[in-house]
Amino acid sequence: MSQYTPFDLENLYEQHFFSNLDYFFARSMAKAFKENNSIVLTSCALVSKILFEGHICLDIKAMSGTIRLVTQSSDDQVKFPDFDTWVNELQNSLMISDNIQPPLTPLVLDSDQRLYFSKYYDFQNRLIKNIAQRVSLKPLKMDEAAIEIMLGSYFTRNDKHVTRQKNAVKNTLLNQFTIISGGPGTGKTFVTTLIKKIFLVYAKKNNLPVPKIICMAPTGKAASKMEQGSTIHSVLKPLKNSPGFYHNKNNPLLTDMVIIDETSMIDISLLTRLLEAVPIEAKVIILGDKYQLSSIQAGSVFSDICSVKGLSDNLFLLEHNFRSKGKTGIENLSKAINSNDDQYLEEILTSGQYPDVVFESLLDNDASRRSLKKYILEGYKRFAASDTAEAALGHLDNFKILCAHNSGEYGTLQINHVCENILRSENNFDIETKLFKKIIMVNTNDYKKNLFNGETGIIFEKKGETNAFFISLDNTIKQYRASDLPGFDTGFAITIHKSQGSEFNTVLIVIPSQMSPVVTRQLLYTGVTRAKKRVIIVGNLEIIKAAMKMSVKRNSGITKLLEKEISI
Repeated sequence: MSQYTPFDLENLYEQHFFSNLDYFFARSMAKAFKENNSIVLTSCALVSKILFEGHICLDIKAMSGTIRLVTQSSDDQVKFPDFDTWVNELQNSLMISDNIQPPLTPLVLDSDQRLYFSKYYDFQNRLIKNIAQRVSLKPLKMDEAAIEIMLGSYFTRNDKHVTRQKNAVKNTLLNQFTIISGGPGTGKTFVTTLIKKIFLVYAKKNNLPVPKIICMAPTGKAASKMEQGSTIHSVLKPLKNSPGFYHNKNNPLLTDMVIIDETSMIDISLLTRLLEAVPIEAKVIILGDKYQLSSIQAGSVFSDICSVKGLSDNLFLLEHNFRSKGKTGIENLSKAINSNDDQYLEEILTSGQYPDVVFESLLDNDASRRSLKKYILEGYKRFAASDTAEAALGHLDNFKILCAHNSGEYGTLQINHVCENILRSENNFDIETKLFKKIIMVNTNDYKKNLFNGETGIIFEKKGETNAFFISLDNTIKQYRASDLPGFDTGFAITIHKSQGSEFNTVLIVIPSQMSPVVTRQLLYTGVTRAKKRVIIVGNLEIIKAAMKMSVKRNSGITKLLEKEISI
């Protein structure tokens, strides 16, 4: 009979299954509620652990009775309690309730036996109610025939892909809530531009007040692709010394339409607060790519919303790439990844039939170092040779190295170090130890300086002064003293997560030499689709094929509960 590590807080903490945060949170709750039940306390730490992994809740039904490795580096296994025992212990604990009504408890167990932090249970309920209310709300009457005539002047082809775009625009104008999902090149920007144009023209022709339209995205890079785009944080206006925003449910935005791009990057707490700050009578359009990586924080909210059957009339999937029309290796490689077609993937990578897809097999360290050096010199040549900050900024989107992790042999920390060494060793490039012509990425928000997490710029030394330069949303250049910057990282190489919302002419994707939970189908797809003209993949083919079979599923109750709420 197999022996398993006991499902016990102290034991699993000693074996590094739980982090310090998981453990001490459970211990503090045990003290506050005088709880000593081993299953309850271990479950408390487990909710903290899975939240860090991106799940909104712990699915007791799915996890009960299963077996899991204690750590990736150990053969020790832990077996989770059987369903009836587990649920019974949770239901009898004073730490856990079935709702968020007073008296408040730190954890909530819902009727489907999903265990949440009460904060995230609250966010989920508020988000579901907000969306359901928007879907059920009767929109303001608009002349459908007049809209059809206007649409006809823009959509002249009788093509199913064009018709899908047309229907997305029409639905947005006639209804209150629209979801548009599509990858790069599928026409999301064209659709949103047309929505705004027709909405404004319709108002003018019918002598209506000029509608207020707000376009926003989670990052400055994504917002810069939108006409008059802004970041979500700059629109909502964060409060000083508080997690809330100036604009909220009680102080909503003044707007008639809100267009939110790159929604797949937005976590549940931010999306809930954002939608609550939008007047319920305003039109809301959320755009994203349901196949892309989810937010770094908890939830895969956009993907969950796209899966709600009751929203099928509000959902428009744009799948045809008008930019490449099925002829490029980048598009076909992304399709092979999404469809989990490892034979087609291998054919694309190894046949050399597509000039825009290059694959370098990572056979040994020496070979990989030679490959990296070749592509780094080629990719960053123009940037490194720039004489002015303006010229260097103009080359930021030419080339980017994407990694799966920050740490490890093929993580961003190591690859950035390699980049600097390689570029510094070339006589013509002149990168010096003191910050000189280096790509950086801001890693924290600084509202006073209008610099936000994920914003990319350069540090440039000129005439003895070291300054940082960034491109604003209006394409002007922002300049700061390097010493005045908030926290930042070197940005020659960034994680694929951090690359979301951006596109580069050429992308070099470095695949780790060993599998990890981070290397998944969504990660590969997101990395490949960041490339506009050329993607170079350095890695082990078997690792890539194994990663393609790993699809991330984050636990939440959004899809099921929103379906139920809409049907009421």
